[in-house]
Amino acid sequence: MGYIAYFSRPFMLAVALWPFISAVLTVPVLALLYHRYNRIRFSQVLVAYGTVLYAIGLLCFTLYPMPEDAAAYCAAHHLTPQLNPLQFIGDIRTDGLFAIMQLALNVAFFLPLGFIMGRVFRWPLAAALPFGFATSLMIETLQLTGFLGLYPCSYRLFDVDDLITNTLGALLGYAAARLFDRLVPPRKNDLTTVTQPGFLRRCITYMIDLTVIMIVAIPVTALATIGYDALILRNIAIWQPIPAIAHVFGNDVMFADVVTLIALLIFELLVPWMRGGRTLGGGFTHMTCETRVRSGWRRVLFYAVRTAVFMMVIFMRLIPRAGLLTFALLIFYWVTKQMPYDLLPADDDPRNVGNTGQITHLA
Repeated sequence: MGYIAYFSRPFMLAVALWPFISAVLTVPVLALLYHRYNRIRFSQVLVAYGTVLYAIGLLCFTLYPMPEDAAAYCAAHHLTPQLNPLQFIGDIRTDGLFAIMQLALNVAFFLPLGFIMGRVFRWPLAAALPFGFATSLMIETLQLTGFLGLYPCSYRLFDVDDLITNTLGALLGYAAARLFDRLVPPRKNDLTTVTQPGFLRRCITYMIDLTVIMIVAIPVTALATIGYDALILRNIAIWQPIPAIAHVFGNDVMFADVVTLIALLIFELLVPWMRGGRTLGGGFTHMTCETRVRSGWRRVLFYAVRTAVFMMVIFMRLIPRAGLLTFALLIFYWVTKQMPYDLLPADDDPRNVGNTGQITHLA
C-alpha cells in the first residue's frame, strides 16, 4: 500500500490538470475520429478524453514528484545511467516483490498507449512499435537531463530496463487492440461530405480553421513588424505618402488585427467559396458549410452573413456587445439546431418553385 500511495499525488495532479487542458488536447483526437469515421459516438468521445487523461497521467507518473530543493538533492545524489539490460535480474534477487512490481508497472503504464495506437489511431505495427519506444526514450531522457535542464542534475534514474519494459507494454497493448478488433470489429463508415453537421463537428472544424488562421497570421505579423522596425531604423519610410498605411504598420495591435482579418477572409470566405463550402477544417472532418444549394445572390448573401458571424466571434473585443451576441447565437443554435445563415433563402425554397415543381433560378 505504501508503494501505491507513492503514486497518489501524481495521479491526483493528473486529475487536477485534466479539466483545464483537455479541451485543447482532445481537439486533434476528435478531428482524427471525424476524419477516419465521419461521425463520433459517445463512446468515442469518452475514449478521446481517456486518451488525454492517460497522456497527462503518464507524464505525471514518470516525471513527478520533482525535488523541492534541487541544490540539496543534487549534492546528495549522483545518479548515473543504468545501461545493463539484465540488471532487473539482480534487482529481483535484491528487492524481491518491490522490483517485480516496478517491472510490472512499467509494462502496465504503456499498455494503454499500445491499445490507443492500435484501436483509436489504427496505426500499423511498423509505426506503433517505434513510437512506443520513442515515447519511453523521451521520458527517460527528460529524467536524465533533469527535465531538459530545469534541475541541475538527473533526479530520476535513466534505466535501459525501463525502455525494454515500456516498449513491451506498448507491444502488448497493441496486440490487445488487434484482439479487440476481432471481437468488436470497427464499423465501416460512409465518408461522403456531411451537409447537415452537428454542433460538435462544427466546433471541431472551427477550431481547425482557427488554428490555421493563427498559424498564418502570427508569423506574418511578426515578420512584417520586424521588417517595419528595420526600415524605421534605416530611416526608410517608403509608405509615408500614404499616412493610413503608415499608421497601421506603426500600431502592432492594429496591424495584427488586419493580418488576422485577411487570413480570415482567405480561409473562411475564399477557400470554401472555391471548394463547394468545404474549408480546410471542413475537408478534414467531411463537412460543408453550405447546408443547402444556393447560387447567385443567395450564395453571396450566405457567405456575407457567415463571414460577419465569424468576424464577430474572432474580433469580439472590438465589437460592442459581441459577447452578448455570441451568447444569443449559441442559444439560437440550441433551439433551432442551425446557424442563422443556414436559414437564408436557398434555391430549393418553395417560393422559388414553379407550378411544374421545378426550381427556377432567379439569379
